[in-house]
Amino acid sequence: MEIDVNELSRLIAEREALVIDVRETDEYEGEHIPGTLLLPLSFLDADLFPVISDRRVVIVCQVGKRSAAAAKQLMKVGVPDVVSVAGGIDSWIESGLELEGTKHE
Repeated sequence: MEIDVNELSRLIAEREALVIDVRETDEYEGEHIPGTLLLPLSFLDADLFPVISDRRVVIVCQVGKRSAAAAKQLMKVGVPDVVSVAGGIDSWIESGLELEGTKHE
């Protein structure tokens, strides 16, 4: 399942999402959505992912491909209410939403 960046922005504002960025460290350090956690797809072990029951788990990457793969892995092991962000960081940028990181200092 996917959500768009406007829905993600709403979930963040209402503190209803745990947002996980699955890009690599250098990509994340360059720019990321404020409040996101870094967990590169290359290190993601779905079997060890903690149970999150109080917030929706939202996975984001650059364009939506890695996040879709990560969400699929997590759903496969039974993580509830996990979604991917359609268009990823690129869509977030296109929408003019706030970013943090070395490119934005």
